Amino acid sequence: MNTVQLNHDTFSAYRNEALTAMSLNDEFVRIRIQEAQRYAEEQRLANRLATAQRWRRLSRWAGRRAARFDL
Repeated sequence: MNTVQLNHDTFSAYRNEALTAMSLNDEFVRIRIQEAQRYAEEQRLANRLATAQRWRRLSRWAGRRAARFDL
């Protein structure tokens, strides 16, 4: 019968390897979450800028229109 003898050091090395792999996966997840948050913030900033430009154009148009009908 073939048996494998595992001593405490072998088990600790295996457990540390598993924890390291899990930590690496956790790190990748954390990085992806940060990238997604950064992208979302950039999109919010771009949307605010586009909205401000739209309102500025509307304001100029309304000002010109009001000046035309001003007696």
